[in-house]
Amino acid sequence: MNKEDGLMHSFPGKIVVGITGGIACGKSTVCEKFGVLGWEVISTDSYAHRLLYEDEEVIEGIVSRWGQKIKDPNGNVDKAELARVIFNSSNDRSWLEQLMHPKIRKGWITFIENSDKSEFVVEVPLLFENNLHALFTKTISVLASTSMQHTRLQKRGLSNSEIQARLKSQMKTTDKANLADFVILTDGKPEFVDQQINQFLSFLK
Repeated sequence: MNKEDGLMHSFPGKIVVGITGGIACGKSTVCEKFGVLGWEVISTDSYAHRLLYEDEEVIEGIVSRWGQKIKDPNGNVDKAELARVIFNSSNDRSWLEQLMHPKIRKGWITFIENSDKSEFVVEVPLLFENNLHALFTKTISVLASTSMQHTRLQKRGLSNSEIQARLKSQMKTTDKANLADFVILTDGKPEFVDQQINQFLSFLK
């Protein structure tokens, strides 16, 4: 039984592993590999994207704060523009997190509680920043070198200034690694990541 925000959350008979790490460190890749092994994979980013398209309270709040300029030509929240705003302002980023994170958290917790499956990995980029570690059986920090992060982000089309803004906005990856129960390095070959996951599963037993 885990305690979060003054509420008790119980996942009896279930293993819930929190996956975190810095941007472009390979969190999604690690989660996919767990999925191949039969684990249920939950991406909190997917919940966030759904809220931006479907949750009227979230949409109205965002438009009220930043105006119609935050919408794309189709009338949806422009995720690229929203990212540009929040990664350049800690106040704006904090405001958006306070609006969305409780809804995201409620979504994946409810999913796990109602699921018939027993093994879950939850990708939570801000796991330690939001003090969510008590919700998980174990935590994994996915780690990559800064140069590898830069390379991966450049491949996503981000400029150097955008990369710096995003890296600056996050907790240091080494600090996340120090807080986690287990660390997976992703600079090497895919086979090396597989080996580390197998080591974690042995560690979990």
